[in-house]
Amino acid sequence: MVKWLKIFPFLVPFILASCNAEQQRVIEMKTEVVDGLQFGVPEGRKVETGADHILLLPEETLREVDEIAIWTTAPQPVAGGVDTKGTDPAPHTLTTVEGGMGGPEYTLTIPKQIADRQAYVRAYIQSEGGTPAFDEAWQVWESLAAEK
Repeated sequence: MVKWLKIFPFLVPFILASCNAEQQRVIEMKTEVVDGLQFGVPEGRKVETGADHILLLPEETLREVDEIAIWTTAPQPVAGGVDTKGTDPAPHTLTTVEGGMGGPEYTLTIPKQIADRQAYVRAYIQSEGGTPAFDEAWQVWESLAAEK
């Protein structure tokens, strides 16, 4: 017992570090500017632009849905889904649509006021493993700002 008491204080930082490692996922991002908006693009994604949105798509083709879009106009509601409203860490809507072989589709929509305009980060992920954390979408939302 006395040996553990001498060793324990040295183990505490390692135990705490391993607990926090899973809570915060570090995502490398590069900065892009499109249509007067500045935002981060997660590593492994490419940027494509449309008339009223900017897509951040995986560089590699995936079987399931996995995209992030920045809308410069209000996006259309997701058809056939069940909406869940949330406020943490910011007001958002999570829409779940029961999917086929790839599992349900989850759509996260997060509005953000930028200067005199409203933008929306919307992420689409298909997952058989339950509700995704949307780490990349939240980091894109945090980085979204007016062009500097």
